[in-house]
Amino acid sequence: MSKEIFFYIEKYIEFIFAQKNLSKNTILSYENDLKELVRFFGKKDPLIYSNEDIKDYIFFLSRKYSPKTHCRKLSSVKNFFLFLVESNLIKRNPVENFSFPKIPKSVPKFLSESEINQLIEKSNEDKTLKGLRLTLQLEILYVTGIRVSELVNIKNGDINDDLSFIIIKGKGGDQRIVPIFGKVLDILKIYIDRLRSSQNGAINKFLFPSNSKEGHLTRNRFFQILKDLANKINLDPARVSPHIIRHSFASHLLNRGVDLRIIQESLGHKDISTTQIYTHIQPTKLRKILEKKHSIDDELKKFKKLS
Repeated sequence: MSKEIFFYIEKYIEFIFAQKNLSKNTILSYENDLKELVRFFGKKDPLIYSNEDIKDYIFFLSRKYSPKTHCRKLSSVKNFFLFLVESNLIKRNPVENFSFPKIPKSVPKFLSESEINQLIEKSNEDKTLKGLRLTLQLEILYVTGIRVSELVNIKNGDINDDLSFIIIKGKGGDQRIVPIFGKVLDILKIYIDRLRSSQNGAINKFLFPSNSKEGHLTRNRFFQILKDLANKINLDPARVSPHIIRHSFASHLLNRGVDLRIIQESLGHKDISTTQIYTHIQPTKLRKILEKKHSIDDELKKFKKLS
């Protein structure tokens, strides 16, 4: 990659970091998308990419990635060229006339309440500090529905004095408060005491410290630990991930009649339309509501009385 091309990308990343309310992971994804674009074309100057060049790249994306990833990468490229246009480095955006692939709507996968409980119970068999840590992480995920990136980044300073709530720093720096209660609160108290005891009373910056360069347990490591736990209870590891536990939280609450906007707040969704996808996986609940509430049911009862 030439220094000149890298300079364009660097300036764009600086721009979106300063102007847009995006998370570090999102910005890193955009940067990687653009570096992949440049690797595809070698040292060819992006200021002279033609429509045919873009066609070739789109064909590459369609062969290598799912429609969802394809869309994200193409969006990254389109916004990059828009930045170059607005910076008067090129006259037109070579991507503007290309359409994005249609993304099929997928129903979120989730575990049953029994399967979630099996995972938690199995983690609880490990009485070491690491075992306690895993139990706490599972309990927090399932009781709050927060993202795995939000979980591993929890700082001790984000937890209020009586441990009853945690300030979660979400995407783009947004903050929300999630309550901690019941069994999770008890586990959190025990974990913090044991963690401090293991560190001779010292208070670490992060709730889940590690020797990683980030200073806390990484998302990838937690993902691996979760897969290992699934294997121990003969649950298909492909069905288990932090995100699936997040889906399970939302699905189970909705099934219990919790208002969608309450679930939206805990999940940290800005738009309720994102949360509404969970309504597609409640056919049993929908049937019960319709049978109970639909006016046709009353009409049928009246008809039976008359006949």
